[in-house]
Amino acid sequence: MSSVSFLIGGGALVPEIELPTSATVLELKEMIGEVIDILVSRLTLTFNGTVLADDQVVGEFHGEILPTLLFLQVQPLPGNPEFPIFVKYSAQQTVPLVISVRETTTVDELMVKIEEECGVSAENFTLHYLAKEMEFNFALSAYYISPACEVEMTLNSTDN
Repeated sequence: MSSVSFLIGGGALVPEIELPTSATVLELKEMIGEVIDILVSRLTLTFNGTVLADDQVVGEFHGEILPTLLFLQVQPLPGNPEFPIFVKYSAQQTVPLVISVRETTTVDELMVKIEEECGVSAENFTLHYLAKEMEFNFALSAYYISPACEVEMTLNSTDN
């Protein structure tokens, strides 16, 4: 059985998904939903400016060059509500820090909230989500942050 590979663009994360050529767009969206932990009903995929229907077979539009780039749009949560995320900052930590954010919260703003909660200066740590370092000025939605996601906090080394 042959498979195809897709890069999923649209945010700061660009996951790569591989699946059989006989898979449907809905199956692709389900795999993306598992990777970025977002409900499939909030996901829209486009290819060359055309919205892909859930029942389309991925082998029908996959090009010769691997992997094919698809654009992902995530429907914002209605009303931009606050929701909890978890921040894990130590291997010994048994209970992660719970921080309330919105999809429009920026990484900078999240770092300030963490600084206020745990007392570590924002200059002394970096944040990672799905193994990607989170960059300042990006909204959390660019990283597909959703309710109950876990963000990793890594203390920066101090070389003196």
